[in-house]
Amino acid sequence: MELILALVVLLVLIVIMGLKIVPQSRNLVITRLGAYQRTLDAGVNIIIPFLDRVHANVPVNDQVLNDIELEVVSADNVVFGAQLLVVYRIENPEAAVFRVNKIDDLVIGLVQSLVRSELGKVELDAVQSDRGSLNLALLEALEDAGKTYGIRISRSEITDVRLNETTQKAMAEVLAAERERRAAITRAEGQRRAAELNADGELYEAQRRADGIRAIAHANAEANREIAASLEGANAQEALVFQTARMQIEALEGLAKSDNAKLIMLPGGPSNAFREAAAILKDI
Repeated sequence: MELILALVVLLVLIVIMGLKIVPQSRNLVITRLGAYQRTLDAGVNIIIPFLDRVHANVPVNDQVLNDIELEVVSADNVVFGAQLLVVYRIENPEAAVFRVNKIDDLVIGLVQSLVRSELGKVELDAVQSDRGSLNLALLEALEDAGKTYGIRISRSEITDVRLNETTQKAMAEVLAAERERRAAITRAEGQRRAAELNADGELYEAQRRADGIRAIAHANAEANREIAASLEGANAQEALVFQTARMQIEALEGLAKSDNAKLIMLPGGPSNAFREAAAILKDI
């Protein structure tokens, strides 16, 4: 009876030892006689006691490394410090366990190597202004490297860029020079625009004066034609002479009324023009 009881107790112990309850977000890597056997997912699992054993308890949820720091030399030979945040997940527990001693050390080493390689291709200004593209390039490179070790890096970001005092001073001088250059360009463009507007105004004024002179000439020509038409035959020539004499008189009156008139130049034979105009008026 005691033997049967002992066997029952032993059987119960063996069953209990063979049951493995795996919590959520964990995987158990099982070896049998030292060789890899299988990976247990979350839930209730059964193993063979004394032959199988748990080699590693592996987390399969996202792991965060937010204190990765390194020094980088940019494409324009500027040395600066960078701080990164990396999020990764173990997708192949057996590869992560048997190929690497410490996953965190592997991820940090990969990040430091690839970050130095990627950031060394661009200048410092691009690192500060275009982190989105750099983060995407880093993520793609890290994903390819992580597949070999059974991990998936889902996020990689440059969280901070630290510059030494000498670099900060040099960048401040560059920014000041850039602002002065832009100000000079703005002033030059303003002066050029003002000159263009002034030239347009002078051109418009000259065109208006030319239009006025042209209109007066057309009006005089039309008046001459009407006078010539009204005086048919032999009197047409006298009408034209009369119109010319009248225009000469008006021009002389304008010169005489000018405030700046010092000397008046009379056209040749003004008395003859006056006598001819008076003779025509007498005939009319």
